Amino acid sequence: MAGQGGEATVYSIVFPMTIATAVSLALYYQQAFLLLLKVGEVVNGVFDTSVPAFPLAGMLFVVMFIGLRRDEFFRSLGQGGWDGFVAVPGAAMAVLPYIALMLSGSSLSTSYSFAAIALTTSWVGVMTLLRPATLRFLWPYLLAYLLAIGSVGMLTTVFGDPLATVVASVTRTITWLLRIPVSWTSVYISFTASGGSPVSLYISQECSGMASVAVFLLLIALMHLDIRPTLMTSVFFALGGSLLFILLNSLRVVILIVAGIYYSQALLWNLHGWVGYVFYILGYIVLLATYFRRPFSKEATKESGRAGAQKISDWL
Repeated sequence: MAGQGGEATVYSIVFPMTIATAVSLALYYQQAFLLLLKVGEVVNGVFDTSVPAFPLAGMLFVVMFIGLRRDEFFRSLGQGGWDGFVAVPGAAMAVLPYIALMLSGSSLSTSYSFAAIALTTSWVGVMTLLRPATLRFLWPYLLAYLLAIGSVGMLTTVFGDPLATVVASVTRTITWLLRIPVSWTSVYISFTASGGSPVSLYISQECSGMASVAVFLLLIALMHLDIRPTLMTSVFFALGGSLLFILLNSLRVVILIVAGIYYSQALLWNLHGWVGYVFYILGYIVLLATYFRRPFSKEATKESGRAGAQKISDWL
């Protein structure tokens, strides 16, 4: 049972989390198995860009940022009591993905994005049913995750082609500066591979890097929830980081071209399966390393402003 005055006990922490996990796995065991297969591939060093990993990456980041505020989360778990006004929507959240799955036939059964969204929404729903006080803490994280991961398909359809054109333009500039012998026609790339065989590549919507940008924007949202920087700071950081990921994706294409021209087509297609993960993970590491220095919080901004004002005063 929950501790007095909102104090969390081991039971109040472990029990609802265990039940929420068990119910979610029971309702969506096929989706859990689908994600588990992807985790097994990544652990075994198999990177296949045709099977997206961004839902798992987003889930990992959400868990990490909730862990940074675990004391607040545990306090919400320690607040017992039944609240039907909150618990009923919690139950609805738990079963809504199941209803969507039934209505869609088989179209959602193989979707990695839906699998991750179903498990996440169900878990939060059951947690809300058992501990209604947790909804206030969890709903911003759930909303950020749903918007980022759930919108990737739509964003790729709407902005994938324009973004692919931008990536092609940046890549074309880099290949021109490096004097790499390659021909360009919009987003189409042609060159002669090592051995003399012609190769044609196409930067498609899926290759535009929209999924990596969506995960990056999820990270920005999680940081905003954590340290509460000014809105303009978050917007500026989001724009700068998005440009960074466009550059990283362009460098990925350059490496593929270099591999094909100077080495072999086999190496090109081998790198195509995993080199993007390397660049994107490096981008996330840079972002997180910058974040953990905590220079963007309102308190840090005020402190920096006070220090600057003091230096000007001393100089005068």
